Amino acid sequence: MEFIVSAGFTEIPLGMSVEEARQELITRVSREALEARPAAYENLVSNLQKVSQALEESGALYAGTCLRSYEGELSLGTLLVTVTPFAFGDSAVAADGMARALIAARGDSWAGTVLGTPVGPAAVLTGVNSFHIPAETSASGEELNLPMAEMQVYLPVPEGVEGQEQCLVSFNLTTPCEGHWDAYCSDIVALLNSVTFDEPDQTFPQGSPQPTSPRTPMGSPTTPSTSQHHADGAAPATPFG
Repeated sequence: MEFIVSAGFTEIPLGMSVEEARQELITRVSREALEARPAAYENLVSNLQKVSQALEESGALYAGTCLRSYEGELSLGTLLVTVTPFAFGDSAVAADGMARALIAARGDSWAGTVLGTPVGPAAVLTGVNSFHIPAETSASGEELNLPMAEMQVYLPVPEGVEGQEQCLVSFNLTTPCEGHWDAYCSDIVALLNSVTFDEPDQTFPQGSPQPTSPRTPMGSPTTPSTSQHHADGAAPATPFG
């Protein structure tokens, strides 16, 4: 499977060792700034390494963060792409069922629909989750609950594509920046339109094992993607209301 992530996102390497996590932090924040608070620096290294290991173990294909300027304001977002085995039968029925079931389970604060993509239907859900920040890691020294706008996309992958079994690719976007939601929706629309799957090798007899390409995301493009966009081109409404 391949897909193009917006140039605004920086990938978090998966499965890093402690030393690799240390070097990764240095590439993102100056050594002087990190060493000004040694205890906080070591805490960041430890947390990044644990997250990186957990992401690899969970079956993540990609994890990235975005810190950029949007209309003169700093904007923060995270993106996670995972794949899991999932037997679903018909992809259109599966996408519709997931959208209906998840909305019913989460209540009125969530909305969802089924969107067509170049590789099949996907269930798209938007809502708000509360992110808990303990007092010991809060800048104010107080315990906080930060509202996070979230978009979850579930894309069923048919049997025979990307391997022998059906599976589910999930895209999860979160941001605390309410006013920047449209920009992040545009990122997801472009990403979904860039997805391609590895097709089975037709030279192999039916039912025999077939090799699959590494599930590695493509690097961020330096020019806009020429992928065909979804027909309506509309971004989902902000989950903040």
